[in-house]
Amino acid sequence: MRRLAIVLALAAMLPRAAHAQRAITVRADNDAFNFWQLPWSRPDEEYTSGVRLNVAVDGTAFWARRFQPLLGACPGAESPCAAHAYGFGQDIYTAVRLRDVPTALPGGRPDAGVLWVSGSTRVERLATLTELSWTIGTTGKPSLAEPMQRFFHSLGPSWNRPITWGRQVPAEPVFAAAWDRRTLAALGALELQPHAGASIGTLLTEVRAGAGVRLGAGLSHPWRPQVRERIASVAFVGDATVRGVARNEVLSGAFFRGGPSVPLRPVVTELEGGIRLRWRSVEAAWVAHQTSAEYTSRHSAHAWSTLEASWRPPRRSSP
Repeated sequence: MRRLAIVLALAAMLPRAAHAQRAITVRADNDAFNFWQLPWSRPDEEYTSGVRLNVAVDGTAFWARRFQPLLGACPGAESPCAAHAYGFGQDIYTAVRLRDVPTALPGGRPDAGVLWVSGSTRVERLATLTELSWTIGTTGKPSLAEPMQRFFHSLGPSWNRPITWGRQVPAEPVFAAAWDRRTLAALGALELQPHAGASIGTLLTEVRAGAGVRLGAGLSHPWRPQVRERIASVAFVGDATVRGVARNEVLSGAFFRGGPSVPLRPVVTELEGGIRLRWRSVEAAWVAHQTSAEYTSRHSAHAWSTLEASWRPPRRSSP
């Protein structure tokens, strides 16, 4: 909390220039947020936990200027549409275990953790959003996944099963680069957002495509803050994505050394549905996810959920 307070204070000190955009997002992923299930019935396996902090500001990132042709230019008649962001987070993946049995079942995925930092740069037009991003991090014990999971399990021992980490993806540096594009089409009160992208690297190599939907009242633009926005909004959101996966570090195992791994399923689907609420510059969201089986020895989907809070002030008009 102390570090988060420092980040918020630094963000508030960013120059208040015309059109300046500052956005801070805090997000937590966990199957403990599957509120439609009883607490003791919620799964504690597969992608079981993730936390991340993201800070975004206006302008093209310095490292991305030579890649600008991949993003395109901002139309001169529009207000500035280039933005960049940096993030920090941790993801935890847990092997399948029987209830009240601390050791993992044989034949399943290994335990794994990733501690990472990321950067992205984007061009935000009214009808399209194009983004380049990179992620670097580490797996294994330096990811701090095992002690972090033990700590949170100790907070609710009556609901959380004991965990003894065994086979886990060993420590090594990981990286990935990604390109993503999203378009916006309005169908009456319904917004449709087709999207596609690709990632390459030791952390993740895949192609993906899908479509998101948004329906609500008082909606602002999904990625471009406007000069005038309604005080409050409520939106129901959904998404369906198909991924063609060639490599996933937390399943395929270490790239530069030996270690546990499982054979991947080449096609994975993910469904999302949730609600987003906004009051002035503050937004909160809950989104449920269902990911299909990602490796050959698993045959059922996995459900997990997201809690998110963000602060994004409306764009200021020119003096």
